[in-house]
Amino acid sequence: MKILITLGGTAEALDGVRFITNFSSGATGSFIADELTKSGHKVKALCSKNAKVLPGLCEKLLYSDFKSLDELIRRTLKEENFHLIIHLAAVSDFSPVSITCSGREIRPGEEKKIPSDAEEMTVKLKRNFKIVSRLKDYASNKPAVAAFKLTNGASQEEARKAALKVEGADFVVHNDLSEHASKERKFTFYKQGFKQKICPLRELPEQILKSALEVLNA
Repeated sequence: MKILITLGGTAEALDGVRFITNFSSGATGSFIADELTKSGHKVKALCSKNAKVLPGLCEKLLYSDFKSLDELIRRTLKEENFHLIIHLAAVSDFSPVSITCSGREIRPGEEKKIPSDAEEMTVKLKRNFKIVSRLKDYASNKPAVAAFKLTNGASQEEARKAALKVEGADFVVHNDLSEHASKERKFTFYKQGFKQKICPLRELPEQILKSALEVLNA
């Protein structure tokens, strides 16, 4: 099977040294990519430049922020067909559009370093669209799409509702930040808001493949 996976987290630049990002390290996505590669699948990984862990066995392309990730996905899906897309990247819901510092307006990423002696800085953010909702439109074929959804301290019902809100995916894999340090970390699969299965990290790549095959063979 030919598989495209996104991993790591976007980093939205404020200046040349500061950016807005998230907790994603790329570890889970790298584990999945390497396990699927070892199983004989052809995997391409779109990885954050800031990811602490990168896959070592498959082809890798790097992105930085929301815009570069979206452009990289568009280009990759235009040039190649994949059977499965695993969208694991932690994508920023917002990107900075302007910064006001000591009465002076600055374009994000334009300054090498915003002066640190300013008493106040205002950052204006704009909402980004959900890349996952456009993946099937970007692809020229009809791949299965698996999306990951992260919550933090959510109840089972809150997790179900969060998974239900994800549009454009054939199934959603949920996990909670509060469990990341646990050796018994669990991942819950949802399809159309209904719980399908629960599995530990070590079984995650195989379960994703099984769920994808169910979609492709339907």
